[in-house]
Amino acid sequence: MGTSIFLYLNGFDFQLSWLCSSDSEKEKAIKTFQKKTKLLFQSGILSETEYESKLNNITITASLDDLSNCELIIEAISEDLAAKRKLFETLDNTVNAHCIFATNSSSFIPSQLITSGKRKDKIGGLHFFFPVPLKNTIELITNSSTSLQTKELLKQFLEQINKKAFNQDESHAFILNRLLLDFQAEAFHVLMEGILTVKEIDELVKFRIFPIGVFEFFDHVGIDIMLSSVKSYTQNASNKEFYMPMIQKMAELVKLNQLGIKTKHGFYDYSHPVETSIIPNNTTIEASEYKNKIANRLWNSYIRSVLSVIDSGFCTQEELSFFVKDYLGMDNDPFTLLN
Repeated sequence: MGTSIFLYLNGFDFQLSWLCSSDSEKEKAIKTFQKKTKLLFQSGILSETEYESKLNNITITASLDDLSNCELIIEAISEDLAAKRKLFETLDNTVNAHCIFATNSSSFIPSQLITSGKRKDKIGGLHFFFPVPLKNTIELITNSSTSLQTKELLKQFLEQINKKAFNQDESHAFILNRLLLDFQAEAFHVLMEGILTVKEIDELVKFRIFPIGVFEFFDHVGIDIMLSSVKSYTQNASNKEFYMPMIQKMAELVKLNQLGIKTKHGFYDYSHPVETSIIPNNTTIEASEYKNKIANRLWNSYIRSVLSVIDSGFCTQEELSFFVKDYLGMDNDPFTLLN
């Protein structure tokens, strides 16, 4: 995500710095940036002047000191609370006093990440979605300590980069991810019943409900990231046992370093690509009835979550409709489908 965010922002008129974790990561980042920027130039998307400007307006570094004059820092490291806190603590002592800190975390709220009182009014969440260029939505997460100036500057920044802010307070952060939580947990319960495979459940989901399967989605995001997020979302849940099959299965895969596409193995084996159909392959009447039953179970889990968000008053039906369609890449919002 850090790479994707940086490359997307490079399409705008910013002076950018890309902080890498080591010199070796820095060299990889430089090669990635130069390759992608050169392709844009060679394809005619960038003029020679624009190409030279892109090369001259970026800094790719492994030194924190190179961020000392930044006005906005967007953190996009792994979903590790201790690591994020350590990074922000170090940055707090390195960068200028007016710099705003933002986190792309999908599970940790901003107030968890900074302990310094001097910058609590200058931190917020900017939760980008993948793929960054194709998703218009950013979850903008703030709290009561976030200053009005910080909120306004973050909103202006999102307008500059052509993104639409889904404004959320920390008390109801990550709505779009939480919206799918019960639906995803239900899919794991179906898997435990042993009748449908991972592939069959995903094919059913894609054929009846969403453009991407549950397990396919986990592999794309990264199972380690999903595990961290789900643990965070469910830590205070009254029905925590409902989520345990999902948590336990992901924990098993993380222990085996089977994290999805990035390790070429997760719920699917990506070292040997196999073509898949989006239409359920078992067409007997008995199988069709069972799959209808499963599809209804999954759909009902999703709709209960949607209606719960609206009942809570966190956002309007119109707002949720727009953001859900953008997030899930759907033509119809849940309310149209429900009707």
